[in-house]
Amino acid sequence: MNIYDISKAAGVSIASVSRVINGADNVSEKTRKKVMDIIDEYGYTPNAYARGLGRGSMKTIGIMCSDSSDIYLANAIYYLETDLRKNGYNSILCCTGYDLETKKASFELLKSRQVDAFILAGSKYVEKNPEDNQYIIDGAKEHPVMMVNGCIEADGIYSVRSDDKGGMKDAFVQLHESGARKTIYVYSSDSFSGEQKIEGIKAGAKKCGIPEENLRIVKGKKSYGEIAELLAAEYEKEAFDSIIASSDTSGIGAVKFAVSHKLRIPEDIQIVSYNNSKLAEASTPELTSVDAKLEEVCQKTCDSLMKLLNAPLDENGAAAKVSVPNKTVVKTRLVKRSTTRF
Repeated sequence: MNIYDISKAAGVSIASVSRVINGADNVSEKTRKKVMDIIDEYGYTPNAYARGLGRGSMKTIGIMCSDSSDIYLANAIYYLETDLRKNGYNSILCCTGYDLETKKASFELLKSRQVDAFILAGSKYVEKNPEDNQYIIDGAKEHPVMMVNGCIEADGIYSVRSDDKGGMKDAFVQLHESGARKTIYVYSSDSFSGEQKIEGIKAGAKKCGIPEENLRIVKGKKSYGEIAELLAAEYEKEAFDSIIASSDTSGIGAVKFAVSHKLRIPEDIQIVSYNNSKLAEASTPELTSVDAKLEEVCQKTCDSLMKLLNAPLDENGAAAKVSVPNKTVVKTRLVKRSTTRF
């Protein structure tokens, strides 16, 4: 059954049926009752796409993430979709991978679905070449773009991220104060977040009076085994007494390395990881980890988006301007467990 059938059965115009379906005020109660009686009788379910076009909103948010199997991004998607549902919004998820052209294609796909806004989850959407971010900047001219743990400075783009730099600085300083003197930092991503973390390591070393050229920073691949192998190779070159890992995944790799080399944790070697995901508690021993406050980051993202999408109308019927910061930085917290002596 379609709205033409309802119009004929109820004896009202198609326009009246449309107004009833879309919840418009300019329809009489008598007409509304006629239409609703037919809808109830035949169990008609209005097409969500058509309703969205009629109302000027699909009540749907497009979410993009690079890899939904990553525990950080999987948790981000869960928090975002939960908050959006609480606010009456649905979501469409695109797992884009890391290829730029695929990211652009996914962005265009979401645009074609008439989404009300975009959420880009993770820092992999900030490209090294500024020109490669233009598709996001252009898209933000039409719909709000929220970036979770990324930052592009342009109108219509709003960033909510963890203080990755501050979190890593604090981790380095606390290790140093506990007696660590040969710290190695292992990471696997050159993303915006990855760069912030390295800046934090450098800032921590500077505070501890360690020259930047004396820092030991190595890059590996994102798997437990490969991180363990990388650390083993580095240990053969020169021993170290502490490890800072850029994620809990890499932190698990650090534990595997220590166990395989019969190094006591934390007596012989201390380990600090990042994100404070369930992996940190599932590890044996449990990992000391920097809590990136991901749930809070996602909640603030959705809160800001709802303010933008549900702005009150001014006297001319246009959405009034609302105060939403372009950049929000959430302070991290170091959660101390069994892999450190502090």
